[in-house]
Amino acid sequence: MTTNPPPFQFSHAPTLDLSIVIVNFNTRDIVLDCLRSVHAHTKGISFETLVVDNHSGDGSQQAIKETFPKVPLIENPDNRGFSAANNQALRISRGRYTVLLNSDTLLTENCFAKIVRYLDDHPEFAILSPQILDPENEPYPMRLWQDTALDAALKILGQYDPTNEFNKMGVREPKEVETVGGSCFVIQRQLFESIGLFDENYFLYNEEDDFCRRARSLGHKICYYPETSVKHLLGQSTHQPEIREKVILETYKSNLYFYGKYYSFSWNLILRSLYRLTFVAGIFRSLWKKMTGQSSLGVEDSIFLKWKLLSMKTPASGKLNE
Repeated sequence: MTTNPPPFQFSHAPTLDLSIVIVNFNTRDIVLDCLRSVHAHTKGISFETLVVDNHSGDGSQQAIKETFPKVPLIENPDNRGFSAANNQALRISRGRYTVLLNSDTLLTENCFAKIVRYLDDHPEFAILSPQILDPENEPYPMRLWQDTALDAALKILGQYDPTNEFNKMGVREPKEVETVGGSCFVIQRQLFESIGLFDENYFLYNEEDDFCRRARSLGHKICYYPETSVKHLLGQSTHQPEIREKVILETYKSNLYFYGKYYSFSWNLILRSLYRLTFVAGIFRSLWKKMTGQSSLGVEDSIFLKWKLLSMKTPASGKLNE
């Protein structure tokens, strides 16, 4: 049975306007650029930057220490996942607001000062995201509504088109929404004392969606704020070839846990069955490619990986065991 984290009680009062939390895994040069952009553009507010490194093997830790010696760095002895790493920094954060900022993002203006002022003027919002730009500085489609079980089914089948989200986003103006993405996820400090920290059953993906649902279930509001923006380089950490298999496995686990937590028993059966059908189809497709000498897409074409996904134990609660 799934449960939510308990309300969290800080042991200290806030002393800053904003805590900027960045989780890093093997993105040394990118996280350094992110930190440079944060310190170059953030003015007019008091803030701290906290970096949690999930056992990078690319020299990230030493590079961060040398380039930003005053930035607190939590060095994990293993990869603890996105939720757990963020929670480590959240427990010691000192800001009235906290922003979870992806390591592959860049600030191009003083967006955090704008966000802090807006939230001070609109205390009804407990969560906020600015507009997200792609690497070409074009607005990136954002899902501002809760995923349904049907949406999940379409994604499993490869039939979900995220470009349709542009039209569904509506007018680009500050407004209340059901959910926001996690590349720049701003949270009011008191919210943690109401609903708790992030659910650490999510190693990767769905953690912000879960957090938004828990917040809304207790009457807290979420804001999309396109008056400022952050550039997102999109998947620089999760698409590293050497960890791609683990990302796929953990995404599958995360999705099943999320389905078990929020969707009906019937939909869970349907979604799990669809996954299994796609794994079987993927095995035959990969075998055909191998027999006909077609080029492989890498780990996505791995027969072993698809078999591993297919044979993974998947309890109805969403808590998996390999």
